[in-house]
Amino acid sequence: MKTITTLISAVALTTAFATSAFANSPDVYVVEFRNDSSPASQTLGSELPSALAISGVQAEQVVIDTSTAAKWEKGAHEAFDREIVPVFNQWVGLPGFAAIVDAKSKRVIGCVNSQFSASEMAQEIRKMSARASGKAYMSNASTRVKTTQCPPAHNVDMGN
Repeated sequence: MKTITTLISAVALTTAFATSAFANSPDVYVVEFRNDSSPASQTLGSELPSALAISGVQAEQVVIDTSTAAKWEKGAHEAFDREIVPVFNQWVGLPGFAAIVDAKSKRVIGCVNSQFSASEMAQEIRKMSARASGKAYMSNASTRVKTTQCPPAHNVDMGN
């Protein structure tokens, strides 16, 4: 019994360290812009965790939530900690989509929104992550209506 307990403890400890190492080195950040009053945010928020799990990529979800002042501030800190403040500044206040950001270069690769199913989001996140990590990704041409193009900037610099 003591051996089994020791073995379980060792496996749990190893898993904990492996999980934190995985989380500390994402290929992409999936920056979800949300607000509780937005139906598109609610749909995206319910599908995105499944999409990330299905995708199998090294991605970290960052939530920029403008539902309350406290959540807005938390999102600002999350962006600052990951050095993606320009991404935050560009779209804060525009809910209902997620920007996929290369974790190393901080470049926006593309976006997904609530029109995508979890499996479609997973596929697109996988493609974008492959670009971020420098791996080739074979894809079939598609003429579907859904796009991974990001919305126009919500916050425009007025020259200040």
